[in-house]
Amino acid sequence: MAEYLSRIARQTPCAAAGGLPERAGSDRLWLLDRSPGAKVLSSEDLAVQLGRERGRGTGRLEVLVGGPDGFSAEERERLRPALRWSLGPLTLPHELAAVVAAEQVYRAFTILSGAPYHLGH
Repeated sequence: MAEYLSRIARQTPCAAAGGLPERAGSDRLWLLDRSPGAKVLSSEDLAVQLGRERGRGTGRLEVLVGGPDGFSAEERERLRPALRWSLGPLTLPHELAAVVAAEQVYRAFTILSGAPYHLGH
């Protein structure tokens, strides 16, 4: 996780934090979520979403990964995320899902910049 956070930090300020945000309905909040209705995104699709966020200007994008039991319906309703993103039907420990999410955000930055890290495979 630390490796991908440091790579992302070369592109934009980045930090890991625990817990749920106090405010709700942020238009810059993404949940990594396995529940029905969450979007399964390719790396390219995630780059498109990230590109849209970057184009909107200032503000902090928050990506939340649920705990071992994911997000409850009440938490999803309270948080009202702009994007509910799924890694698909895989069952992963939440710590590993957080590493995969960080890698995919880093990969999205490389796609947007045209860096050779992402070769489409």
